[in-house]
Amino acid sequence: MVITTHYMDEAEVLCDRVAIVDSGEIISLDTPDALIDKLIANGFKRQKEVKEANLEDVFLNLTGRELRDE
Repeated sequence: MVITTHYMDEAEVLCDRVAIVDSGEIISLDTPDALIDKLIANGFKRQKEVKEANLEDVFLNLTGRELRDE
């Protein structure tokens, strides 16, 4: 199955292998974990600290319910 997306968090969770495409050419192809490990091994440091919660967590905490399509 092939999935195309611009949502990297979605690809990281759903895909066994990821192809990074730029200008119509595959510039990297590997598992999400391997791609991340290679980036870290090259000295990458995230510039912005990631928060421990997001707006979905706020919603669930305040309402006690999950997100609904309706």
